[in-house]
Amino acid sequence: MLLENNKYRRELSRIFICCLSSSFLVTSHLLPINALGRPQNYQDFLIAKSPDERQPEAVKKGIEQIPASQASISPRPKTSVESPVQQSPRVSSQPENSQPTSNSSSANSGTRRQASSNSGTRRQASSNSGTRRQASSNSGIRRQASSNSGTRRQASANRPPVSQPATPTYKEINFVDVALGILSKDDFQSQGRYFHFYEFEGRENQLVQIRLIGSNDTRRTNNLSLNPLLFLHDPDNNIIVKKGTSDKNGGGDDAFIFARLPVTGTYKIAVTSRDSGEIGRYSLALRNDRASYTLDEAGQLTAKSSTLKQNGGAYNISNFQGRKNQLVSIRVDSVDEEFSPYVALLNSQGQTIAIDKDKDKNGVYTGLIDRARLPEDDTYYIVVTSKNPQERGKYRLTIF
Repeated sequence: MLLENNKYRRELSRIFICCLSSSFLVTSHLLPINALGRPQNYQDFLIAKSPDERQPEAVKKGIEQIPASQASISPRPKTSVESPVQQSPRVSSQPENSQPTSNSSSANSGTRRQASSNSGTRRQASSNSGTRRQASSNSGIRRQASSNSGTRRQASANRPPVSQPATPTYKEINFVDVALGILSKDDFQSQGRYFHFYEFEGRENQLVQIRLIGSNDTRRTNNLSLNPLLFLHDPDNNIIVKKGTSDKNGGGDDAFIFARLPVTGTYKIAVTSRDSGEIGRYSLALRNDRASYTLDEAGQLTAKSSTLKQNGGAYNISNFQGRKNQLVSIRVDSVDEEFSPYVALLNSQGQTIAIDKDKDKNGVYTGLIDRARLPEDDTYYIVVTSKNPQERGKYRLTIF
């Protein structure tokens, strides 16, 4: 009886093991097939986003709440002024074209003088012949005519060329002194404007600031009021920054340039007036920019940039990590005065922390948020757009 019970238990155990193994085998084949099936209500499932992924979405909504300028603002009238520094190779080529003509004239006159000399020789050899004296006299008349022609050529050479301005000359400027100057009608002229030129030695990644102040002298006796315009060129004569007065009608305003020098070499500064034919006094100062920038980057508003729903203007976003109670200043400079920047500061929740207070003042080529206090440790977002939605261009963004 005991043996039969043991045999029965073994049979039950074998059957249980077989059933369990079979169930595992069936399950292993069925799961991959079911996993490939597409649920009918798959659209009802939502994937949760992490907090870091939700921040840009909140910022995007916050950007739509920024008080932006409307499209009705007319763009500032622009006067295209090109720096003549880039035209200097073409200026030097003009005397080369005129040189062969001058040599040809000299050669012709020299031939005539040689002919006159030969006739003088004939006159000396035939001094006893009256006929030859008459011929020598006629030669003297031709020689006198040749001398008058040379006088006319000399007078023509002394007259300053109207269409060929003089080659630019450069004065050295240092980081200590202030250069004082007066633009006058005797200076280098290009595009109806008078220019002064300076140069200095710079290092790669050196931070510099240049300030050009125009005179506000409006007395009738002098009339030396000047609205200045400033160009900074790299060693290859490429324009790094172009900056003029903020308000064209302000008179005596100043032009500020903040720049990071790209390479080591000799840099050039061109000083002129915003208005053609204007003369006047100015002062020019070159200094090291001692600001401590936590962010310094270049950007550009293009047709491919994001678009504001408020007015259709292009905008770009940059971000940085800020600390609670940290004071930050944000500046956006239009490199080529192509647009008037407008800047706003948002936190990670899309809340506006600070904005450029001059959003409705068109024609200012620098956007500034001055000493904004950050409320908490967070990721902050900078929105760069244009005060006029129709304008775009290159800019430099700095935080200090």
